[in-house]
Amino acid sequence: MLALAWSVFMNKLLYLNLVSAGLGILAVTATFLGGIVLAFDKSLWPLDGQILYIGHICHLLTIPVTITILSKGYKANPRMHLAWLITQATLLILSLIAISLLYPGMFNYGWWPS
Repeated sequence: MLALAWSVFMNKLLYLNLVSAGLGILAVTATFLGGIVLAFDKSLWPLDGQILYIGHICHLLTIPVTITILSKGYKANPRMHLAWLITQATLLILSLIAISLLYPGMFNYGWWPS
């Protein structure tokens, strides 16, 4: 029974790791794509604002998810694989850097599209 509980716990951590990696990839892709559209094609105005909003929200969501995974994965017995911990620490650091660089220009593209 204990082995089953342990495997369910590790599968939840693996799922959270994959969610965090997906959020990080979506954040970078949406921010990059929205910035390119905003810079080069003014006719797609509502679309690039929505894409940038998605990227900014994903950046914000990546931070608490990676902090949760790092704390649970480091305290788990046995610890998660070092590669997962390094990946999550890297995602956390890059998200914090992106938020600090994007902060002055976040969510200033007009009202949230309805």
